[in-house]
Amino acid sequence: MKNNLILLLLSVCFSSSILQAQELSQTYLYDEFKDGLVLFKDGRRSSAMLNYNTTVEEMLYKNGEQIWAIANPLEIAAIDIQGDMFVYVNKHIFYQVVKVGVGEVYVEWKTTYFSQGKGAGYGGYSATAAITNYSTFQEGAAVTKLTPNEKFSYKPDNRYWIKNAKGKYVNVTTIKMLQKNFPAKNVKAFCEENNLVHTKHADMLKILEYCFR
Repeated sequence: MKNNLILLLLSVCFSSSILQAQELSQTYLYDEFKDGLVLFKDGRRSSAMLNYNTTVEEMLYKNGEQIWAIANPLEIAAIDIQGDMFVYVNKHIFYQVVKVGVGEVYVEWKTTYFSQGKGAGYGGYSATAAITNYSTFQEGAAVTKLTPNEKFSYKPDNRYWIKNAKGKYVNVTTIKMLQKNFPAKNVKAFCEENNLVHTKHADMLKILEYCFR
């Protein structure tokens, strides 16, 4: 059964080390791989150590010291990571399903990284320094070019989705998008009255809960 699970779940094995002079921390949704449950469409259930990489947006499985990308996502009905439910959307991307008010929001956990510049000497970085001599690192199936002495920062870049009457995902990440899809609500006023910032995850859930009242 374990071997069958590996054949069904795992496709791409990769090293967790990053091939560059300045080591970048991998961006995972959880601080560590957690016990999870993979629910297949045919009714089977299998346990696995799971985490979600928010940079490449990929569900990952840990087997010993190796990390693998989940394969055959079309066969998966849902993934349960200690009560957090995820559904497959497309390519290798999973959305987390979160109950808000009387509705549901689908959270696309996403992190982007940006260059703070190339090393300019004396311990400083110059954002305008030329970027040359690329090396690469691999996270999941994604290969990214980096410079050996380039400094990077990460920032949350989540997307938020709801389903319309036809079951299609609708993007509600911005205030404008929220207002369009919830015309009976004054989203901007609610945010101002409650000091909520839609780019903060916790605040966004409060805004969506208001929308679904």
